[in-house]
Amino acid sequence: MERELIEEETRVSGGEQAGVGLLRVVLGLQVVLGLLWGVSMLFFAPLIVLGDPSGPHIEKIAIEGGAHLMLVLAAIFVWRAPRQSRDVLLLMVFLNGVWALTDLVYIPLVQLTDLDFYFKVAVNTGLAIGLAGAGRRAGAL
Repeated sequence: MERELIEEETRVSGGEQAGVGLLRVVLGLQVVLGLLWGVSMLFFAPLIVLGDPSGPHIEKIAIEGGAHLMLVLAAIFVWRAPRQSRDVLLLMVFLNGVWALTDLVYIPLVQLTDLDFYFKVAVNTGLAIGLAGAGRRAGAL
């Protein structure tokens, strides 16, 4: 299997090879930011309570942290075999896009004003668009 992947990598065109490089840059961002957010949300959820220290609220934050760590694992899978991981890449684009959309709805709805909420919207939007664009350029989507 590994030999087949290496042979395929040598057969792809220069444009697709450059696309794989760009995809790996975006995947690297996903890993770094996913680890940052995932670890902070999973292990420090009681400190990120937004004024609601109830158990269910803390649990929701921890679940989102787990989802960020899932994106880290997904990014590793796509990194290893971009063209064979189309479905995983689509799930990554979808989850980042849903988070951005959800943030755009609940930030004004709950009247959140902290700058980090807007930063998270920008990052999730950028990751969704970056993964989709780089994945298409690499021939993975």
